[in-house]
Amino acid sequence: APRRPRTLCRHTRLLSTPTRTMAAAVASTAPPRLGRAHRAPSPGAGSAAKAHKLGHVRRGAATARLPPPRALPANADALLLDDGVSLADVDCIVMDCDGVIWQGDTLLPGARESIALLREQGKRLVFVTNNSNKSRKQYVYKFEQLGIAVEKEEIFSAAFAAAAYLKTRKFAKKAFVVGGRGIVDELNDMQIEVDPGVFNAVQCTEQDWEDMFLDDDVGAVIVGQDVAFTYAKLAYASLAIQRGAAFVATNPDAADALGPGMMPGAGAIVAAVETASGVSPEMYAGKPSAFLLELLKGNHVDMSRTLVVGDRLDTDVAFGKAGGAGVTVLTLSGVSTLDDVDEAIEAQRAGDEDAPPVPDFIVQGLPQMLGLEPEDAAAMELVEESVDEEDEDALGEYLEEEGFDDDEDQAARDAFGGRD
Repeated sequence: APRRPRTLCRHTRLLSTPTRTMAAAVASTAPPRLGRAHRAPSPGAGSAAKAHKLGHVRRGAATARLPPPRALPANADALLLDDGVSLADVDCIVMDCDGVIWQGDTLLPGARESIALLREQGKRLVFVTNNSNKSRKQYVYKFEQLGIAVEKEEIFSAAFAAAAYLKTRKFAKKAFVVGGRGIVDELNDMQIEVDPGVFNAVQCTEQDWEDMFLDDDVGAVIVGQDVAFTYAKLAYASLAIQRGAAFVATNPDAADALGPGMMPGAGAIVAAVETASGVSPEMYAGKPSAFLLELLKGNHVDMSRTLVVGDRLDTDVAFGKAGGAGVTVLTLSGVSTLDDVDEAIEAQRAGDEDAPPVPDFIVQGLPQMLGLEPEDAAAMELVEESVDEEDEDALGEYLEEEGFDDDEDQAARDAFGGRD
């Protein structure tokens, strides 16, 4: 029999793993559907966990603890659904963004319609993303550009969680950021001063290293995905951590499915800083951290009546399982694949303590989770980088209100370290 396409994206292997035991799975009560030809177990039941260790979360980091394991399904096919997940006992949907709602600036088919339907049904929506490149305010703007209305309070990002973590520690020093503007903005909102460091300087020679000035008041280094990552930033962050600054990582995602392949994520940069400094992060602020889970619970999210949906086993599903979510759903529109789930099942069956978690259900995307037919792929909306004059003026006003000043930022970047 012809085989159903396994994912909506390029077939890829999961590149990172959480720290705690990922041995939690639920036997599906739904009959097998969308079946595949049976395949023999891959050699070495722990192969999935070994592959994931390319970007794993250190056991010392504060990650949420998973509940004890339950019966395992026969394989990933037993968890596949195309006619919807029952939401009768669900009050809240905790939803990932990248790989679930959009990929890059492209809205995934049926995502807007699915979100609208959930709101019509009276479900509370919480958008939890490990992408730290944008602040919550900037995410509100991105949602609006995609035709989806959200409130800032509905968004929990890794950047926000990292800033909140320092705030809860009554942090009163400066923080150096290796990452996007989103982290800086969230720190500013928390009234935490940001150390300019080396800005976007590229090189750091031996002489630069010997002459490097490190502000004694730098008490933390926050590391996330940084599309302008440089050797100079690595050197400065490493020195600050060696001298006692707290090392906080936004999230462990080693890479994200985008365009032609896997784009390096925060986990790759965190690994570089960890190697250079010889120190592991004391906290991963994003999924699947226990801290982020407490942030949600503090905002009256009852995890027992919550559905968690995402495209990664190691962060999204792990977060839901660790938090005791009523339902966890994996979408095949992003990173993790059916093969990854099969390997996780095999690894758990073999007793591998580092095996990733297994979701309750697997769907192609949000529409299938709700039993909807997705929009035709040709109708996918792309946020054009080139905008008309009216839109450009609106964007300029928005960035000005948010404190973006290109001239001021560029002037600061002209000097190494941002100091005379």
